[in-house]
Amino acid sequence: MSKSKNKSKDELNKANALVNKYLCNFISNKFLQTFNDRDSNVISQNKYATSCGLSSSTLSKLKSSEGYDIPMTTIYNICRYERYSLKDLFEEFEKKYGVDIPL
Repeated sequence: MSKSKNKSKDELNKANALVNKYLCNFISNKFLQTFNDRDSNVISQNKYATSCGLSSSTLSKLKSSEGYDIPMTTIYNICRYERYSLKDLFEEFEKKYGVDIPL
């Protein structure tokens, strides 16, 4: 395979970082603007994190404008707590950003 037909490792790393940033921002906007328990009561970030099986610092990283290299387990834990399917989450993400996020 020629290098001209394939993205370089640096280009792929930049694209992956951008996908992670957009995904973190998407999840943050969808679920982390205010923290609610399952009865819709406002709770602290610490209590929400504990309910999701995550640390509060993980939620802080997720909410940062730059995002971070988010593990699938973190996404799953939030979706499980929110009773939201991964399928629906990623379909919404693709509708908003498409399937090929350009650099």
